[in-house]
Amino acid sequence: MKSADWEMSNDMTPHDIAFLLAEATDEVRIGTAPAQALIRGGRRRRARRWAAVAATTLVVAGSTGALALTGLSGDGDGGRGVSSASRPVASAKASEPHMRTTLASGTDGGVPWRVYIDVWKAPADMAEARATLAAMAKFGEHPDDVSTASELVGKVAHFVYRVTGEEAKTTKIVDQVLLPEEDVLSGGEYGTVALPLLPENDTAPRLVIGQVAKAARGVTCTWKDGTSTKIGRASVVTEANAVLPVIRSLKDSPYDWFACLAPKSTAWEDIKVTK
Repeated sequence: MKSADWEMSNDMTPHDIAFLLAEATDEVRIGTAPAQALIRGGRRRRARRWAAVAATTLVVAGSTGALALTGLSGDGDGGRGVSSASRPVASAKASEPHMRTTLASGTDGGVPWRVYIDVWKAPADMAEARATLAAMAKFGEHPDDVSTASELVGKVAHFVYRVTGEEAKTTKIVDQVLLPEEDVLSGGEYGTVALPLLPENDTAPRLVIGQVAKAARGVTCTWKDGTSTKIGRASVVTEANAVLPVIRSLKDSPYDWFACLAPKSTAWEDIKVTK
């Protein structure tokens, strides 16, 4: 336990507090809530975690296996990890992480939108894990599946955000993906989550965020009205153009990522990966 002097010190900086919070979480192990298993017909991808903060339509396909679906409570805690009351809060002075990547952006019915992702490199040991948790805390991020620093060692953390309207007011984390750095997708395997773009206005799962193998050549998103959107690999021309939906390779992530939006009058139906 820390002394009263540590608890009452007024000279500590937010960075110091973040480090101590990371150490404290490593000393207390919180119980694990049971996971809800979801099995889909057809091809299935082996188990992985998507901690969804908002209600979503979730499909994982590829090889035989099951999907472990956790963290579907309204507060996003899923009954495990650090409680919402003790979660780190982003500093008003913090700039964006250097590993942040915009997956897609555009304008829908006059409302600007954007999807971006923060990817945190897998720590090699406990010291790196504590430092990573402290760095995450500066941006208000903490993996739901991590209650101690040791649980982060060897795992890559992804935080996916949806932004609509004025960015400062409508930024919301919509997904977390925590997985071992050696985990890979192959062939036509993929993971997708579909959710409303503007949940306060509609419930149709129009926004699709997905993962594909590093070798995947393309993705086709099919919409319920029979139309589709084809997504190719990012090129020198399209890499800097976030308006065009493309497959993007992110440093330190074992998967490649994409995001696309269905037309306003329809919703997501299916996805096909071109090997």
